[in-house]
Amino acid sequence: MTEQGNLLHPIAAADLAPTLTGIAFWTVLIAAYVALFVATIVSVCRTPLDARARTRWIWLVVLAPGIGIVLWFVKRPS
Repeated sequence: MTEQGNLLHPIAAADLAPTLTGIAFWTVLIAAYVALFVATIVSVCRTPLDARARTRWIWLVVLAPGIGIVLWFVKRPS
């Protein structure tokens, strides 16, 4: 195989650090989001609400998670 025909190129060590940092960052961010989502669903289920209100809150959190999570923790019934 000639030098020009070789398609395999070694990855420089300096190129690997930003990739691993990005993977770690997104992994932590997604894990935090999933934990917050699950905590919100558990909180909705444990709050003493009637069945219709609980169902509406769960649908809001599932279908519009960004707004639903924020609204639940701001306007949560006590």
